[in-house]
Amino acid sequence: MYIFEIGLEELPTTEVNNILIQLYQKLKDFFESEGLNYEGLTVFYAPRRFGFFVLKVDEKQKDKIIEKRGPSKNIAFDENNNPTKALNGFLKSNNASIEDIKIKDNYVFISKKIEGKSARELLKEKIPGIIYSLSFKKPMRWGDGRFSFVRVPHWVLSVYNGDVLEFELFGIKASNRTYGHRFVENNIVEIEGVEDYLEKLRELKVIALHTERKEKVLESLKKYKSSLDDDLINEVVTLTEYPILLEGRFLEKYLSLPEELITTTIKHHQRSFTVYENDKITNKFLSFIDSPNGKIELIRKGYEKVVNARLEDARYYYQKDLKIPLEKFNESLKDIVFQKSLGTLMDKVERIQKISEKLSDDLKIDFSDKKRVLRTAYLCKADIASNVVYEFPELQGVMGRIYALKDGEDYNVALGIEEHYKDVPKNVSGAIVAIADRLDTIVGNFIVGNIPSGSKDPFGLRKKVDTIFDIAVHFSWDIDLEELIKFSSSLFEKEIPKELFEFFETRYELFNTSARYDIARAVKKFWKRPLRGRLIADALMNIVDKEEFKTLLTGFERVHNISKKHNSFDFDSTKFLDKAEKDLFNKYIEVKPKVLESLEKLDFKAALSYLIEFRTYIDNYFDNVFVMTKQDDIRMNRLAFLKNLDKLFLKLGDLNLIEKK
Repeated sequence: MYIFEIGLEELPTTEVNNILIQLYQKLKDFFESEGLNYEGLTVFYAPRRFGFFVLKVDEKQKDKIIEKRGPSKNIAFDENNNPTKALNGFLKSNNASIEDIKIKDNYVFISKKIEGKSARELLKEKIPGIIYSLSFKKPMRWGDGRFSFVRVPHWVLSVYNGDVLEFELFGIKASNRTYGHRFVENNIVEIEGVEDYLEKLRELKVIALHTERKEKVLESLKKYKSSLDDDLINEVVTLTEYPILLEGRFLEKYLSLPEELITTTIKHHQRSFTVYENDKITNKFLSFIDSPNGKIELIRKGYEKVVNARLEDARYYYQKDLKIPLEKFNESLKDIVFQKSLGTLMDKVERIQKISEKLSDDLKIDFSDKKRVLRTAYLCKADIASNVVYEFPELQGVMGRIYALKDGEDYNVALGIEEHYKDVPKNVSGAIVAIADRLDTIVGNFIVGNIPSGSKDPFGLRKKVDTIFDIAVHFSWDIDLEELIKFSSSLFEKEIPKELFEFFETRYELFNTSARYDIARAVKKFWKRPLRGRLIADALMNIVDKEEFKTLLTGFERVHNISKKHNSFDFDSTKFLDKAEKDLFNKYIEVKPKVLESLEKLDFKAALSYLIEFRTYIDNYFDNVFVMTKQDDIRMNRLAFLKNLDKLFLKLGDLNLIEKK
């Protein structure tokens, strides 16, 4: 059993997950690379500490027998069979004698036993390096700047099977001591093992395991019907060593505010939860404090005072906003820069309107729906200029919906304003404007050179492309993304960077990874029509493991492999000489219109079934027809016909990329 903990100043919430992931993976790699079997590896954190423990670990590595090859026999011994300098040097460097050698495959070998190191020795040797190797988004330095870490360390706990495992970290010697809650007196305690560690810290008002703290928070919230915000729950767990529930109340007059505004104000300023009764918000709120010996009543009054003050501010901003119709806020958008080199927010709104109009026309939506779409596009960013959104940016879109309804706007317009920020909006207006908004941002950023590279994607362009694909598939919209991109680019009066189309294609391959990776590759060229590509991938997945698909693929490969380097599609069927090629041509004439009609109806299952019918005719063709005849005109004619047949198959994807199983 081994337990390690490093105590430090308060951890930034933004670093916690990063630490947990890194530390767990590095420890796992360490145990596996050193050949130590282990059980119960747990990584944990609290606001002022993080660490890990392992319940069982091998006492030592297994001994190894390694065989080392030396010089060849001819070089190792002279003509009198005496050891040469080469052999003596090899033996000396490996601390071996002449009795240890054996000759194999005309080379000298020695076998050497490497005794396994003890777990104690390995942990002592490797743990400091693992901790030093952790990387952080914003590390800090202290003192003379010699060390860099997430925060300044104050103590190091290191206990192996009840004894201190001694080493030094950041100039601090490891010991068996840890510290309880900072507001608890006599909070220094000595540790012997894992259970001892967890229990003694609980007594000193520290719940070291974040999973246990989360359970405590959820259990405390159970008796209330509250806003169970996962992000807020995790934030409470991160910020408290011993979370204690506190129930407060704000003045009832603030219940006249929109529910979202109340919830956001209370969450934003006090990291607290709102409470509901009969599905209606009440004037209760729930907070978690990290003050086990604090005066609860005094703390409650302090919380209530702050919450009431913040709600009064929110009411002031809200009432101020209500005096202005939502569309009037658009005037202020002319003074707000969207992005450098991409104009103002009003410029963006005008581009969104034009893209939304084109998309509405492409989708042939009726006049009334189109009118709603254009109204949604016009108002979609208006609330950014409002006082409430200025104070609470996370309410962008939500306040737009609320203000739109107050102004008597159509419900679907109001809902579209809010939903165009979502990954998959529920209504048509929100969905079309969502695509237009994201497309404008993507195209604009590529035009001005803000192209994602590696892990850098500051404007979230990858996610925006994925969302466009998601919306198109969710609404079954057979949109032409290539045309939309060209149209969007024309609004900037700039040429489309070549990387943009490649970017969409790469994202589309990843978008289809719910299918097999080879099928995702086979359909990635359909990024221009994302719905079609997804439906083709689904159709291929339905038959890929069936015998009929092997039939389809084998027939296609015979046609594709021989015709892929041929460039012409022009052929003359009157030049077909053999019955087999005439039969294949007649089948082509019969099947081609059926395939094209199925493609037009997006019935890709039917299209595949028609293509499968070719197999017998293709086999008969290649069994009886010599395509690469020396007679030029016949050879070129046959290749051109096969090129047409190949083209028909490729309408269902790059089938040559699909692996046979």
